[in-house]
Amino acid sequence: MSAPTTPTTAFALALLSLEGVGRVTAHRLLERFPTAEAVRAAPREQVLLRLKGVAHADRTVAAVCAPSFEETLDEARRRLDALRERQIHVLTPGAPNLPAGLDALDRADRPVVLYAFGDLKALGWPSLAVLAAAPLAAEPFERAQDVARAVLGRGRGLVVGAAHGVDLALQKLSLGAGVPAVAVVGAGLARLERSMRPGATALTRAGGLLVSPFPMTHGPFEHDDRERALVQAALGRAVLAVAPPPGSPEDRAAAWATSTGRPVALLPPAPPEADWADSAHRVIEAEAVAEMVA
Repeated sequence: MSAPTTPTTAFALALLSLEGVGRVTAHRLLERFPTAEAVRAAPREQVLLRLKGVAHADRTVAAVCAPSFEETLDEARRRLDALRERQIHVLTPGAPNLPAGLDALDRADRPVVLYAFGDLKALGWPSLAVLAAAPLAAEPFERAQDVARAVLGRGRGLVVGAAHGVDLALQKLSLGAGVPAVAVVGAGLARLERSMRPGATALTRAGGLLVSPFPMTHGPFEHDDRERALVQAALGRAVLAVAPPPGSPEDRAAAWATSTGRPVALLPPAPPEADWADSAHRVIEAEAVAEMVA
């Protein structure tokens, strides 16, 4: 069964369908006005003040207040009904299952809509976000699995990617340990690589969850890896960065995690050019990383 939707869910989808409305505009509106009715009931000056500095704010508010916006909302509701039939969860600001960790992301990076398939309870599991991109050398590949085993052995979960290599290996370790995993897809859920689908099916049947910050048929595009890595880091209570190349999405997501005060471990140590906080530490013992996942 898909997660129940709220009036904000349809409003968020409808907002994003308007020309010129992106994440920053949508978040700034939704933080104060959770529905179209709330926008219309407020003095126009108050709404525009909320959007101060946003391009085309007048046009956006006028579009929401126009009678034709009801058709846009109806279309959003139809899309939600279709997704519900496919058992796709659609999480928007204010939804009880939307992970609080995402709030630490800047508005420009924070998803307005999070799409998910599987058991939403996996989002509440204390988890380690493992940031690793294929291909990995043999040593960091094996050490990442050692850390994962230590985390899983304590009954903690993993937040991984949804690609071949270390992501798939860690998904299999989670299945073997009987601990739900969360896999973040770097494209829309419908664009998950075909060869990864059997593993994704096994993951969700075992209580895990696939999530994506992108619309269902979006991508895949290489430039979206940055956002995927940030969402992955935001969903973990702690982060393990595995041999991240300087400037890579994983490197930048790990740097972001240290800036928020999240515990971050490195395998091996940070690249020379890394802009990470001194609080990030090198992994010496796998158990030490497991202890970071409260």
